[in-house]
Amino acid sequence: MTTLREEIDRWEADLENIAEASQCNDWFLEEQRLAEALHTITAFRERIVPTLTARQPHETVILAEIERLLDSLELLRDDLYRTVHPADSYLEVAEKVASLRTLVRVAASLTPSLEDAQ
Repeated sequence: MTTLREEIDRWEADLENIAEASQCNDWFLEEQRLAEALHTITAFRERIVPTLTARQPHETVILAEIERLLDSLELLRDDLYRTVHPADSYLEVAEKVASLRTLVRVAASLTPSLEDAQ
């Protein structure tokens, strides 16, 4: 099983790859933000949240906030799929991703995982 830090690093590296691809391929901002939202939702729901859930109970507050942000990000993702969407959707996606990045870093720093302790 991978550590929380490895999952975070993997997610952040993928976000960097998305940013690089969007710049190299002249993506529209909505395409980049949609890709970031899709990837973040998948990474968190499938790997990061399960890893956090298996950790210490004091992280439940952080986990609850992460879940709330993911729910909001899913709504924004749905907005971006629509032809007509709120003008600030792009900014909100970037803000949610930044908030998730901060929360998951805090969670990773609170309690070292068993792999880190060995």
